Amino acid sequence: MSKLIKSLIFILLICLTTSCGSDQSGGTQAYKDTKSMVLDILQSEDGKKIITEALEKDEESKNGPKMLQKLPTQQKEEIQGAVKLLFTDPSFPKYFEDMMKKDPKFTGEFAKTIQEQNKDIHKELLKDPEYQALLLEVMKDPEYKDMIFEIMKGKEYRKQTMGIMQDALNSPLFRVELMDLLKKAMEEETKPKEEDKKKEEE
Repeated sequence: MSKLIKSLIFILLICLTTSCGSDQSGGTQAYKDTKSMVLDILQSEDGKKIITEALEKDEESKNGPKMLQKLPTQQKEEIQGAVKLLFTDPSFPKYFEDMMKKDPKFTGEFAKTIQEQNKDIHKELLKDPEYQALLLEVMKDPEYKDMIFEIMKGKEYRKQTMGIMQDALNSPLFRVELMDLLKKAMEEETKPKEEDKKKEEE
C-alpha cells in the first residue's frame, strides 16, 4: 500500500504545486476539488501508468518522493492531509475496488507488491513473542481446528497435497532419504522378533 500512497502523493503534488504556483494568495484548493482531480487522474490511462510504474520501481527514499522532500513543510502537510482524507473517505474503498476490477494488469502488480510486503511483515511478526503466543492461542481454538480439518477434506487441498508428494518423489535426494527411513523402520520391526526367537531357543 505504501507505494500506491507514494504515487497518489506524487499526483497530488503536481496538482497542488500547480495551483499554489498560479495563485499564492488563494491558498491550496479545497479537498473536494483535489479529490475530484485525483480521481479523474486515476481513471485516466496516464494515472494508471504512474501507479503501475510506482509498483514496479521503488526509487523513492524512506522519507518519500524526492519532489515532496524539496517542498516547504506547510505544503507537505497539506498534501499529506489531502492523501489522508482521500484514503479515509468512505467512498474510496468502493472506487478503488471498481478500479482494480476494471484493470487486471494494475491488480496483478498491486497484488504482487502487497504479497511481498505481507511476507516481510509476517516474518517480523513471527519474531515477536507476543504475536507467537497469540498465534498459538488461535491454533488451539476448536473452531480453528475444525476449519483446518474442513480445508483438508476439500478436493482442492487433496489435489495440491498429491502434487507436492509427486514433486517430492521425483526428487532423487528425497527418494534416498525415504529408502533410508524405510530400511530403518524394517530393521526396528524385525529386532523384537529376533529377540523373541533367541529367548525361545534359550
